Amino acid sequence: MSKIVTCSCGADVRLPDGDLNRKFRCPICKNGIALTIGATVLSSSRLGPGEPGATCPICQSSIAADEFTVVCPKCEQIHHRECWAEVGGCGTYGCEQAPSHEKAVEVEPPMSAWGDTKRCPVCGETIKAVATRCRFCHTEFDTVNPLTLADVHRKMTKEEKLTKLQKIIIVLFVVSLIGCFAPLALILNLVLFLARRENIRKLPPLSQVLAYSSLGLSVVYSFLMLVFLLKSLF
Repeated sequence: MSKIVTCSCGADVRLPDGDLNRKFRCPICKNGIALTIGATVLSSSRLGPGEPGATCPICQSSIAADEFTVVCPKCEQIHHRECWAEVGGCGTYGCEQAPSHEKAVEVEPPMSAWGDTKRCPVCGETIKAVATRCRFCHTEFDTVNPLTLADVHRKMTKEEKLTKLQKIIIVLFVVSLIGCFAPLALILNLVLFLARRENIRKLPPLSQVLAYSSLGLSVVYSFLMLVFLLKSLF
């Protein structure tokens, strides 16, 4: 039975069984969790004032005082916690805690043709070419290929538009529940579906259900209002 540990963000996280998946991150805060071969969480800490820095054997960069580190229980080499979690083990060649080469080939995406490293378009720091998340600014990317700042801005703009669309759908759903506003809600729903049909399909299932429910309610209430009006006239 897999163990449950508490992440630094306060979330209770269920660890994977055995050593089949040591590339592990907290599903809530997305920070890396360093696991040993036996799926034991390594304690992490920051360098204290005056402590000499070290070089992470995985990313080959110096460890700063504000970065979380873990120590390999076998070779006692200091690593970035994020680097350990990213590759799934120790970065020292031949160490028992190092990830299996065969497993790494199966689960790691292919190296980018741009080289072993790339520059984060947001913070400008150098990260691994296969990284889809910057360990410095925590920006996530849709691809391992190098991106420009304009690419990241376009991605953020699309996400902001979808978030705004979700809020509009919630408002329309609430308005559709008020019978007297049904004709207005019907017009707004029709305009929304005609203009944003493709974007609605990209929303989470719950938001799509609310969108179609809002349209359906406004149609039903508008029809009932029309029937009531005709009966009152004739």
